[in-house]
Order: sequence, then structure tokens, then C-alpha cells
Amino acid sequence: MKTKTSTILIILAIALAVASVFFLVRKALPSRSLSQAQTMKDWVHASGGTLKVMVSYPEELHSGEKNLITVTYEADPALEAYLEKGYTFDAEFSAPKSVITPQKRMMIPIEKGRQVFIWELEPFAPVGLEATIQMAMGDSNLNGAYAITPQITFNLDFKVAEQKLLSPDNSLKIGLALLASAGLLFGFSFLFKQKEVKTRR
Repeated sequence: MKTKTSTILIILAIALAVASVFFLVRKALPSRSLSQAQTMKDWVHASGGTLKVMVSYPEELHSGEKNLITVTYEADPALEAYLEKGYTFDAEFSAPKSVITPQKRMMIPIEKGRQVFIWELEPFAPVGLEATIQMAMGDSNLNGAYAITPQITFNLDFKVAEQKLLSPDNSLKIGLALLASAGLLFGFSFLFKQKEVKTRR
């Protein structure tokens, strides 16, 4: 009976380990993403430089889930030499029938090197979504009291699908739980084997 118990435990452990791989791979597989890039000229202090901006976003959104929209920007050498005069990166995200966090309009001081910020976009329903991101550069006194005067605009057309039954984060949790359970079963099977050896002696 002990031999059968240890064998059953090993079989169950292998089955759980295989199942955990399925869930962990599902989490690891990246969703297809798209990107657009533009440049903004310095109209603030007339440095002659530009700000390079790239927006990355998923090709397909899921309603009821937070989808990440990533904005990366960097000053070229000519603009970078003038940054001590004070610049603000002004960006406003508009998307109907959606929740945008942390806020629709972002105003961030421009610093040397590459900078990144992320919006979370959560559509209400699985319908097509047309969004826009307007961007401009202002001086250090920009406070959002006035509407943005865009220098560049990104137009994003999203496909929106139903919410997934199992999100990638939940897949990770389930995969790790199954892997831990498999490890415990392997441990129990080893203990049963040890008892079998002692009994035979």
C-alpha cells in the first residue's frame, strides 16, 4: 500500500508541475504591442533642439482591465544643454468610455536622459475605441490652468475585447501555487519511500 501511495504522489506531483508550466508560460507570453514616435521642437527657449517622444500601447485592450500606455521621451543634445532654464513636458490623454489613471493630463519637468511614465487605460465595454494623446512643451511655470496647446498629437485606434476569464497576474499566482504543491507532493513521496526502505530492512 505504501508503494502505491508514493507512486500516486509522484504522478500527482508531475501532473501539477506540468499544469504550472502552462499557467506560467501564459503569464510570460507578451501581448502584441504597437508604437508611434514623433519629435517636438523647442518653442519655449528656442534652443534649436527637439524632444523625441515614443508612445507604446497594446494592439488589443480588454474591457474591465487596466491596460498600460507607456510614454518614453528624451531631449536631444541641443535641448539638453538648455534644460537648466526650465522645461515642462505637458501631455493629455483622451479616451471616451474609459477610466484613465493616474490622471488624464500629466505635467512633468524635463530632465536629462530618457524618461518614462505610464497611463493605465480601462475601457468600460468591448467596443472600438479611438483615443488621442496631445503633447507640448512649456516652461517651468506651467500649472495646467489653461488647456493644452498641442505641438504633436498621437491618434490611437484600439480593438477592445471582452475581459479575459483569467488575467496574466492570476495565471502567475495559480502557476506558482501549483508548482509549490508539486514540490510538497514530491517531498511527501520521498518520505514514503524512506519509510518503505526502513520497513524492508
